[in-house]
Amino acid sequence: MAYYQEMMDYYGSIMKSDSEIDTELISRFRDYNEFYIEKIINDLRREQILTSGHSISGWMVFVGKYTVNKMKKIISDQTRLNLQKLQFMKYAKENNIDNDICQMICDKIDSQLIIVKDEL
Repeated sequence: MAYYQEMMDYYGSIMKSDSEIDTELISRFRDYNEFYIEKIINDLRREQILTSGHSISGWMVFVGKYTVNKMKKIISDQTRLNLQKLQFMKYAKENNIDNDICQMICDKIDSQLIIVKDEL
């Protein structure tokens, strides 16, 4: 029976459900808040970057690796942006800059415009 199931999966006929994918991704990123990871997964689905209907073999070989790398990039970009906002807020506090103005600036910061030292 196990041999038959392995052969079926080789040809892509055993499907991986969305809930199985979610559980796998959440456990892969267990160092982060579960709701945060769920939000990233939902955003990827809404943008149709992560779609439904993957075979187990297709997920393991192609889609899973791409999705994990995409999530790592999102987390890295968001972390970098938030750290830079934090540094800006520390500067603003030290220099008595109005909090409302700082909030407006932080809301307008485009993460794509931020230069990272390693990229120079």
